[in-house]
Amino acid sequence: MLNQAFPENERHASKPFELVHSDLKSFPVTSYGKFKYVITFYDDFTSHAWTMPLCSKAAVIMAAKDFLKMVHIQHNAHIIGWMSDAGGEYKSDLFDRALLEKGIKIYQSAPQTPMQNGHAERLGHTLMDKAKSMWHQACIPDSWWEFAFAHATHIYNRTPVAHLRWHTPHEMLKGEMPNIGHLCVFGCGAFVYLPATARANKMAPKSELMTYIGVAPGNEHNFLFMCSTNAAFTTAHAVFDECHFPHCPKNRCEPLENPFGRANPKPTTD
Repeated sequence: MLNQAFPENERHASKPFELVHSDLKSFPVTSYGKFKYVITFYDDFTSHAWTMPLCSKAAVIMAAKDFLKMVHIQHNAHIIGWMSDAGGEYKSDLFDRALLEKGIKIYQSAPQTPMQNGHAERLGHTLMDKAKSMWHQACIPDSWWEFAFAHATHIYNRTPVAHLRWHTPHEMLKGEMPNIGHLCVFGCGAFVYLPATARANKMAPKSELMTYIGVAPGNEHNFLFMCSTNAAFTTAHAVFDECHFPHCPKNRCEPLENPFGRANPKPTTD
């Protein structure tokens, strides 16, 4: 007997955090930070997404507890319903107890039926497609996927969505237009100023060409870079060259044709 088409899910939230969808994605390559998984959280009403990298499936319970605490403290809200698949990481007495103690109603899809957890599944595919396109364009190592996935989530939350009448998830959740002036091309090169304490000696250059790998956690006005020594570096100022990808053999992109006949803008400086 063939699987039949699933009807559209009639369960829709009427306010933020009334229903949260969650899923766990695994990666074949251990990341820069020694992570193997990413857990995703998707708010049904605002379409806002959150992601956390994890070292093991056992960390799912702690990640869920951290997410519940974040919702309560930062948004003064409580999650009412929780939708996930019937995977082993979600199918445990310990996990159920963590949600039921908070009065959260648990919804789960049938085994081997990911279609019933469609929102979380589609979110995972969307973020993965964005992340893969960025890290392949920039020719970065596969182990840097955690940075590409985090940046894809950051961009997704600031991108207009059709079913939100072209509002962004950020706007739906926080009631304000998102700031996108800080966004740069992922994986591009940037000349970053090095403070005296970060230089090898007094004769060393005052700046270094680094690879832009996203927004620094906790402050979207700070940039995160990867140094030539394969160490993460955070700063608020850099001179970007968005047509230069330090890890690509042919690392300059072709300038786009300008229909107005004017020269293309120079790389941004912040």
